Amino acid sequence: MLAKAFENGRKRGHILRTIQADWRWLNRDVHAAYDAVICLGNSFNHLFDERDRRKALAEFYAVLKHDGCLILDQRNYDSILDDGFSTKHKFYYCGHQVSAEPEHVDEGLARFRYTFPDDSVYYLNMCPIRRDYVRGLMQEVGFQKISTYADFEDEESTGTADFYIHVAEKKYYGAEDIEEDESLTAGEVDKS
Repeated sequence: MLAKAFENGRKRGHILRTIQADWRWLNRDVHAAYDAVICLGNSFNHLFDERDRRKALAEFYAVLKHDGCLILDQRNYDSILDDGFSTKHKFYYCGHQVSAEPEHVDEGLARFRYTFPDDSVYYLNMCPIRRDYVRGLMQEVGFQKISTYADFEDEESTGTADFYIHVAEKKYYGAEDIEEDESLTAGEVDKS
């Protein structure tokens, strides 16, 4: 994937610096500060251990500039766990010809079956992490404002979204900022 990213950048006139690093020790291998960390493809849900999730989020936070942001997406596991799997198939990570459906889901494991046009089948095990749990972890590691979007829409869904996209801001919000920014809610900012 790193070689492909480098090649894609080169084709567009950019030279990318690519690094392979474990999220849990990101700052050991990455020695710079960034405007954004982007964690897509439902990849955060590959962390099954709570300590690993907390450590990864803390590492993301630490590698960000003082006003940076984390963008993290995840499947709507709340809906899958509470109501069973359904999808609008509105957004695709693997293309329109790939089928991705859960073969097994419980509170500790979501095993998805991916079927491709050539009839090949692959399985992916993920931890079905709930939306508010992710938001809480982000807040606990220090993110000040967390906005969650449902299927890339501005408004939060009532549970029918296929994916959630969390945008967590590192910027410190003081009491005066909270009063000025009506979009911040008590649930999004720790006032202590």
